[in-house]
Amino acid sequence: MRDGNFLMEADPFRVFLEMQVKLTRNAPGSDAMTRAMFESLKGLPEEPEILAMGCGQGSEVMELLRRSKGRATAVDMLQPFLAKLEVKAEAAGISGERLRTVCSDFEALDLPEGIFDLLWSEGAIYTLGFEEGLSAWGKYLKPSGLAVVSDATWLTDTPSVEARLFWEKGYPTMGTLAENTERAKHAGFELLGTRVLPEEDWWTEYYQPLIPLIAEAREAHAGDAGVTAMLDEEETEIRLYERHASDYGYVFYVLRKSG
Repeated sequence: MRDGNFLMEADPFRVFLEMQVKLTRNAPGSDAMTRAMFESLKGLPEEPEILAMGCGQGSEVMELLRRSKGRATAVDMLQPFLAKLEVKAEAAGISGERLRTVCSDFEALDLPEGIFDLLWSEGAIYTLGFEEGLSAWGKYLKPSGLAVVSDATWLTDTPSVEARLFWEKGYPTMGTLAENTERAKHAGFELLGTRVLPEEDWWTEYYQPLIPLIAEAREAHAGDAGVTAMLDEEETEIRLYERHASDYGYVFYVLRKSG
């Protein structure tokens, strides 16, 4: 209480969302990497049906639609992100016939099964877990359909204590390449290849633009314990990557549905 009035604290998630909406991307990545991964795929039809899970503002969706004649169903639980994707698609002249947005969390998703040629997800599968996500999402793919999924992955069996302790809290089931290969098999997928996201793709479109937004939020919500804790966590993650980028990173997994 101050001057006889209760201070109204902001919702930390609302502040987090306000920062994220201002970004071009909501996770490490780049159009160049999305393009490279898509162009590496073999066996897709000329007009693939694409399911993009946890698409955020849809930078990868836009790139996939630019690089193919396909149709995309873009799923995210946050309508402000999907609204920005729709604006970008309209500006690029992409018709509603080629893009459908679905605002839903993964567990409540109601989509027809077995109709998609390609499942695509960048930096979102961690919300379910790597094996659990593939198991849940595989039903939407046609037999022998392809999946391209990026996930935070240990790049060493002996990470630093600092990195291990941070991610044991933030993503306790984060696996190594070998562990995730086995998890993919258990989920009914064959691993076709992997590629590690370059460090530049963490910085250029995600961490570097995020840093000034954290500073702005600190100033706007000074004294708000909940918001400060959230911002501290964001900043800790950035500084951790500065020190231990060789320990972990996002890895793209190219997979084919078995059977």
